[in-house]
Amino acid sequence: SAVKKAECPMYPSCSEYSIQCFEKHGLFVGWIMTHDRLMRCGRDELKLSPSGIVNGKWKCIDPVGNNDFWWYENMDKK
Repeated sequence: SAVKKAECPMYPSCSEYSIQCFEKHGLFVGWIMTHDRLMRCGRDELKLSPSGIVNGKWKCIDPVGNNDFWWYENMDKK
């Protein structure tokens, strides 16, 4: 039987999102943000976040920059 390739409904994909989190915020915060994203992927987030066509397919647009605003607000208070 044919094997269907699993594809993340989010953009960037969860794996790419995770890489970006670790590169931008380091191990601890990157780990937390990755787990947060994995819990949101494919659930209500698809209805709540903006969508768009990426490479010919509808994706839920959810970049790291939309989810780390709290990081910069806290840094400004120091």
